[in-house]
Amino acid sequence: MAEGRARPGRKSPRSPKASIKRKVTSAGGVVFRGCRRPRVLLIMPAKGRRRRWSLPKGRVEPGERNWQTARREVREETGAIVKVLDPIEWVRYYFVAHDEEGVEVNKRVHYFLMRYEGGELRPQLEEVRRVRWVPVEEAERLLAFENERRVFRAALERWRKRCRNTR
Repeated sequence: MAEGRARPGRKSPRSPKASIKRKVTSAGGVVFRGCRRPRVLLIMPAKGRRRRWSLPKGRVEPGERNWQTARREVREETGAIVKVLDPIEWVRYYFVAHDEEGVEVNKRVHYFLMRYEGGELRPQLEEVRRVRWVPVEEAERLLAFENERRVFRAALERWRKRCRNTR
Protein backbone atom coordinates (compact mmCIF):
# COMPACT_ATOMS: atom_id res chain seq x y z
CA MET A 1 0.00 0.00 0.00
CA ALA A 2 1.43 3.39 -0.98
CA GLU A 3 1.94 6.13 1.54
CA GLY A 4 -0.35 9.12 1.43
CA ARG A 5 0.47 12.50 0.02
CA ALA A 6 0.54 15.91 1.62
CA ARG A 7 -2.11 18.27 0.37
CA PRO A 8 -0.73 21.00 -1.86
CA GLY A 9 -1.13 24.47 -0.43
CA ARG A 10 -1.37 23.26 3.18
CA LYS A 11 2.17 24.16 4.20
CA SER A 12 2.93 26.53 7.02
CA PRO A 13 4.27 29.90 5.83
CA ARG A 14 8.04 30.00 5.54
CA SER A 15 9.95 32.45 7.65
CA PRO A 16 11.58 35.22 5.60
CA LYS A 17 14.29 35.57 8.30
CA ALA A 18 15.54 31.96 8.22
CA SER A 19 18.94 31.73 6.60
CA ILE A 20 19.73 28.08 7.44
CA LYS A 21 17.43 25.28 6.38
CA ARG A 22 17.23 21.79 7.88
CA LYS A 23 15.16 18.77 6.76
CA VAL A 24 13.76 16.45 9.42
CA THR A 25 11.88 13.19 8.89
CA SER A 26 9.66 11.87 11.66
CA ALA A 27 7.10 9.10 12.01
CA GLY A 28 4.19 8.53 14.32
CA GLY A 29 1.00 6.67 14.88
CA VAL A 30 -2.71 6.89 15.32
CA VAL A 31 -3.29 4.20 17.95
CA PHE A 32 -6.77 2.75 18.45
CA ARG A 33 -8.31 0.27 20.82
CA GLY A 34 -11.82 -1.14 20.74
CA CYS A 35 -14.34 -1.42 17.94
CA ARG A 36 -17.71 -0.90 19.61
CA ARG A 37 -16.57 2.22 21.45
CA PRO A 38 -13.20 3.06 19.90
CA ARG A 39 -10.65 5.24 21.63
CA VAL A 40 -7.51 6.88 20.31
CA LEU A 41 -4.26 7.52 22.15
CA LEU A 42 -3.22 11.19 22.41
CA ILE A 43 -0.28 12.92 24.05
CA MET A 44 0.27 16.38 25.42
CA PRO A 45 3.86 17.37 24.61
CA ALA A 46 5.91 18.76 27.49
CA LYS A 47 7.46 21.54 25.40
CA GLY A 48 5.76 24.90 25.16
CA ARG A 49 3.49 26.76 27.48
CA ARG A 50 0.32 25.85 25.63
CA ARG A 51 -1.36 22.61 26.50
CA ARG A 52 -2.07 21.01 23.11
CA TRP A 53 -3.09 17.44 22.38
CA SER A 54 -1.22 15.69 19.62
CA LEU A 55 -0.44 12.33 18.02
CA PRO A 56 2.73 10.57 19.20
CA LYS A 57 5.66 10.95 16.78
CA GLY A 58 9.41 11.38 16.68
CA ARG A 59 12.53 11.58 14.57
CA VAL A 60 13.60 8.70 12.34
CA GLU A 61 16.96 7.30 13.52
CA PRO A 62 19.65 6.21 11.03
CA GLY A 63 18.92 2.70 9.73
CA GLU A 64 15.27 2.73 10.84
CA ARG A 65 12.31 2.39 8.54
CA ASN A 66 9.46 4.85 9.05
CA TRP A 67 7.10 2.22 10.50
CA GLN A 68 9.80 1.11 12.97
CA THR A 69 10.28 4.67 14.13
CA ALA A 70 6.53 5.13 14.55
CA ARG A 71 6.25 1.99 16.69
CA ARG A 72 9.34 2.91 18.77
CA GLU A 73 8.20 6.49 19.34
CA VAL A 74 4.72 5.43 20.45
CA ARG A 75 6.27 3.01 22.93
CA GLU A 76 8.81 5.56 24.22
CA GLU A 77 6.37 8.46 24.55
CA THR A 78 3.36 6.55 25.90
CA GLY A 79 4.38 3.10 27.17
CA ALA A 80 1.93 1.46 24.73
CA ILE A 81 2.88 -1.67 22.82
CA VAL A 82 1.33 -1.45 19.36
CA LYS A 83 0.99 -3.32 16.10
CA VAL A 84 1.53 -1.28 12.93
CA LEU A 85 -1.34 -2.00 10.53
CA ASP A 86 -1.10 0.38 7.56
CA PRO A 87 0.51 3.61 6.44
CA ILE A 88 -2.00 6.46 6.53
CA GLU A 89 -0.35 9.47 4.92
CA TRP A 90 2.45 11.94 5.41
CA VAL A 91 2.33 15.64 6.14
CA ARG A 92 4.89 18.38 5.67
CA TYR A 93 5.19 21.62 7.55
CA TYR A 94 7.75 24.32 8.23
CA PHE A 95 8.73 26.15 11.37
CA VAL A 96 11.62 28.17 12.72
CA ALA A 97 13.48 26.42 15.52
CA HIS A 98 13.51 28.53 18.68
CA ASP A 99 16.66 26.93 20.06
CA GLU A 100 18.79 28.10 17.12
CA GLU A 101 18.60 31.56 15.59
CA GLY A 102 17.14 31.55 12.10
CA VAL A 103 16.96 27.80 11.38
CA GLU A 104 14.01 26.90 9.19
CA VAL A 105 12.95 23.31 9.70
CA ASN A 106 11.25 21.47 6.84
CA LYS A 107 9.56 18.59 8.65
CA ARG A 108 7.94 15.55 7.04
CA VAL A 109 5.95 13.19 9.29
CA HIS A 110 4.83 9.72 8.18
CA TYR A 111 1.76 8.45 10.07
CA PHE A 112 0.64 4.85 10.53
CA LEU A 113 -2.57 3.18 11.67
CA MET A 114 -1.85 1.16 14.82
CA ARG A 115 -3.66 -1.20 17.15
CA TYR A 116 -2.99 -1.18 20.89
CA GLU A 117 -1.59 -4.54 22.02
CA GLY A 118 -0.74 -3.83 25.67
CA GLY A 119 1.58 -1.98 27.99
CA GLU A 120 0.99 0.42 30.84
CA LEU A 121 0.43 4.02 29.80
CA ARG A 122 3.06 6.36 31.20
CA PRO A 123 4.31 9.61 29.68
CA GLN A 124 7.98 9.99 28.76
CA LEU A 125 8.35 12.96 31.09
CA GLU A 126 11.19 14.67 29.20
CA GLU A 127 8.95 14.97 26.14
CA VAL A 128 5.36 14.24 27.15
CA ARG A 129 3.28 15.93 29.82
CA ARG A 130 0.23 13.61 29.61
CA VAL A 131 -0.98 10.46 27.81
CA ARG A 132 -4.67 9.72 27.50
CA TRP A 133 -7.18 7.43 25.78
CA VAL A 134 -9.81 9.65 24.19
CA PRO A 135 -13.20 8.65 22.76
CA VAL A 136 -13.00 9.15 19.00
CA GLU A 137 -15.94 11.57 19.19
CA GLU A 138 -13.75 13.97 21.22
CA ALA A 139 -10.40 13.48 19.50
CA GLU A 140 -10.87 15.75 16.51
CA ARG A 141 -11.88 18.63 18.76
CA LEU A 142 -8.87 18.09 21.03
CA LEU A 143 -6.16 17.79 18.36
CA ALA A 144 -4.42 21.14 18.02
CA PHE A 145 -3.43 21.11 14.34
CA GLU A 146 -5.48 20.65 11.19
CA ASN A 147 -2.94 18.31 9.58
CA GLU A 148 -3.25 15.93 12.57
CA ARG A 149 -7.05 16.19 12.51
CA ARG A 150 -6.97 15.20 8.83
CA VAL A 151 -4.66 12.24 9.57
CA PHE A 152 -6.92 11.21 12.47
CA ARG A 153 -10.05 11.27 10.25
CA ALA A 154 -8.34 9.10 7.62
CA ALA A 155 -7.11 6.67 10.29
CA LEU A 156 -10.54 6.48 11.95
CA GLU A 157 -12.17 5.64 8.62
CA ARG A 158 -9.71 2.77 8.12
CA TRP A 159 -10.11 1.60 11.73
CA ARG A 160 -13.90 1.45 11.40
CA LYS A 161 -13.59 -0.45 8.12
CA ARG A 162 -11.27 -2.99 9.78
CA CYS A 163 -13.70 -3.35 12.69
CA ARG A 164 -16.61 -4.04 10.30
CA ASN A 165 -14.56 -6.64 8.43
CA THR A 166 -13.68 -8.56 11.60
CA ARG A 167 -17.26 -9.18 12.70
